[in-house]
Amino acid sequence: MATLLTKFGALRSTFSPFYPTEHDLQVYKRLTEELGAPPNAHICRFLGAEGQHLVFLGDSGTREWARVQRLAAQRWPGLPHPGLVARDGKTMDSLPERIVYDMLRGLLRRHMKLDVHQPILQQAGDYRADMTLRKGQASLFIEVVGCCGSDRITRNQKEQEWLQRFDKRMAFYRAHAIAPVCIWLDQFAQPGTLRKLCINLVDAIALEGARS
Repeated sequence: MATLLTKFGALRSTFSPFYPTEHDLQVYKRLTEELGAPPNAHICRFLGAEGQHLVFLGDSGTREWARVQRLAAQRWPGLPHPGLVARDGKTMDSLPERIVYDMLRGLLRRHMKLDVHQPILQQAGDYRADMTLRKGQASLFIEVVGCCGSDRITRNQKEQEWLQRFDKRMAFYRAHAIAPVCIWLDQFAQPGTLRKLCINLVDAIALEGARS
């Protein structure tokens, strides 16, 4: 009986559109390894055709996406865990923030700091940067836009509200002649390019900090 049930489950996972395919799992595994954390369905929106079914599974409900995570973890138990907790135990506000935080933290040099959700200006504490790279007197502010890609297209009211909050912070930056680095959701679909950006940011603050 157990064998029959196992075979039935395998057939169902093969033919049901609500189960990940082998291709889906391989894409999920590759992104997880390259990003340093499992992607969510929102990131998969920017993969094009290869992420189309993963997006469908994510849109189908939390149970379907949890199945993707569970099957991948069972098959590759060494993959990083899902969720918002970074490698050092810090809980981030979003998965994209966790990914960027872990990437940057792994690149930090001597006398360099990576702050999270600290005031952009001390006299205006209501506005906080997602992350701030610091060395000496030099600071570089980073905003991780997890609600949409660089095309600014949102799909629901919640994403629109997140984008509006981001726009308010950007207005504050402009009012004080500060130019933050913005990392959009579509950039997570190209992990190699994202990592190069993080390397460049660390290089830039290292150079500026050495001069300050």
